[in-house]
Amino acid sequence: MYSGLILLVFIGLGVAWLFTRLRRRMGLAVNGKTWLTIVVVFAVIMSIAYGTTQFKH
Repeated sequence: MYSGLILLVFIGLGVAWLFTRLRRRMGLAVNGKTWLTIVVVFAVIMSIAYGTTQFKH
């Protein structure tokens, strides 16, 4: 179970890196809070998507 969460965090970091590069090109500010928010939101959304496909009643 923990390996899946770790993988979600690593993929989230990759998504955050791409998103922050996009924000910088648009001239928007990027800080640590931006990185954390993107990673957490990505992990939650992907966990919900996984849960809906695996645990049907």
